[in-house]
Parts: sequence; C-alpha cells; structure tokens
Amino acid sequence: MKTDPLFTRRRLLVLPLAAAAVAARAQAVPALRDSLVKAAFLHKFASFVEWPASSFPRPDSPLRIAVIGEEGVFHDLDELARDRDRDGRPVVVSRPGPNEPLGAFHIVYLRASPGRANELLARVPEGVLTVADSEGVHPRGSVLSFFYEDGRVRFGASLEAATRQKLRLSSRLLTVARLSGATPWRALG
Repeated sequence: MKTDPLFTRRRLLVLPLAAAAVAARAQAVPALRDSLVKAAFLHKFASFVEWPASSFPRPDSPLRIAVIGEEGVFHDLDELARDRDRDGRPVVVSRPGPNEPLGAFHIVYLRASPGRANELLARVPEGVLTVADSEGVHPRGSVLSFFYEDGRVRFGASLEAATRQKLRLSSRLLTVARLSGATPWRALG
C-alpha cells in the first residue's frame, strides 16, 4: 500500500502547526496562583459562617477581612473584593498594624511561623473567623486552615475552635473541609 506524497507533506505541515496552537493555548490559560485560590476561599467562607448577632450592627455593615503576613493573598483578595460584595455586604480588606486590635475584623487570615501564629491566634477575640496558613498541623485555636493535598490548596476546620469563637459553620462547608483531629494533613509550608 502506497502513501500519497501530497498527504504526507500536508501531515508534516499540519502536525507542527497543531502542536504550536496547543502550546499557545496552554500559555494563554495560566495556572491559578495559590494566593488567588486562597483569596477566593477567604471571600467565599463568609457565606458559610453564622456570626453572633452583635458582629454586624447593621444589615449593610461591611465584612472586614484582615490579612497578616501574605502579600500575594492580600493583593488578590483586595482585587477580588473590589467589585464583589458577599451576601449583600461590601467587603473591606485590610493589613492590620502590629498592635491593632483584631476584634475589628470578621475574618483574620494569617500566614506565620507556628510560634507567631499561636501568638496572633491568642489575640483574636470571640466572634472572629480565623484562617491560618502555617507550617505543620492545623494550628490550635484556628477555625480554618489551608493545606496542600495532591498539589491543590485545601482547607481543614476545627469544630472546637469554631465553638470557642461562637461561630457556626455550615454543614455545606464542613462536607468539603478536612476536620481537625480526623486524618492528619501536611499544612502549607
């Protein structure tokens, strides 16, 4: 069986063009940065948490999120929150000063060494959702914590910490979270 020489030449021309098109498409769709994934989680978590009644004085009070120790997450969350409210509330993203009271926030995200994370978590009053991004296991006192699994950002939850903070976590949130004390995970490091 003879192969048509014109068909062979066309195939030799089309294959590199197709490969170049696939490569260009792959470059046009960049992989999501971890900081953007974490920012999206932080923005969305508020929809799955019930705060004490005193946490929001008015129905239009803003949702205040503090970001400690992670510049990329701060910038991505600030950009994300700029045009999007959360459940009818405007979202305000801040970088608190070293001695600023953390009770002024509804969500406190922190990326720190284990010692520093424990120190910061001890300063957080009741009624604040804490989300840690720390080396090691889920930091004691943090309600939520980011970790990697199969190369993807995931999160864990501590019902004990949520109860201590006077927060109720939605069952929908808990079905996708790894519960603290269940199966160990490798936290982000």
